[in-house]
Amino acid sequence: MVSDLLIKVLDRGKNAEYYGGDQGWFETKTAKDYGCGVIALANVIITHERMTDRKNPGILKVEKSRYMQVAEALRKKYLPIIPKLGISGIELAIGANAYFFKNGLNVTARWGVKPNNLWKSVDRMLKNNWPVILAIGPNNTLIGKKSLELMGAESNSTARAHYVTITAADEESITVSSWGSKYVILKEDYEAYMKKTSNPLFSNILYIK
Repeated sequence: MVSDLLIKVLDRGKNAEYYGGDQGWFETKTAKDYGCGVIALANVIITHERMTDRKNPGILKVEKSRYMQVAEALRKKYLPIIPKLGISGIELAIGANAYFFKNGLNVTARWGVKPNNLWKSVDRMLKNNWPVILAIGPNNTLIGKKSLELMGAESNSTARAHYVTITAADEESITVSSWGSKYVILKEDYEAYMKKTSNPLFSNILYIK
């Protein structure tokens, strides 16, 4: 089991704590509808920065206002959102690498790994203090509307054409952040979705090393 690795976002005005960010916090409709990739990268960057902060190592909490400063900066400078399309995996990798270069981080990102290396790659990133951006890709057919089940403590959800953030993994499942909440996805369910409903080009991870 790779332990839980994600920033908790505090909204003191509502006395609430969220499990990572929520694209619904953006102000524009396009970002609210298609900003999941930006939120996923904000989760990754802020969590890794806090995990490697020498002054306050491992303190995984951030104010919502600060979180959104980072998310908005990513959206404006590195990850422009295409209306009705969002951000592709390749665009996500390009934006992440631009951010890493600009901020002096000696890492690189690439979109996608071989399906048989997927979970090993996830474990490797988590052990190196990097949450993992996972795409639940679109259906293979234009009219396809099948979704992947996300199991929550209070209620379940479904997703397709959506980025989530992997925060923990064990032999059978992964824990993810989506819309500021915690969910569990069974690995066998994701593998079946990737191979039968979507494909590994669109349903994959952003690998950082």
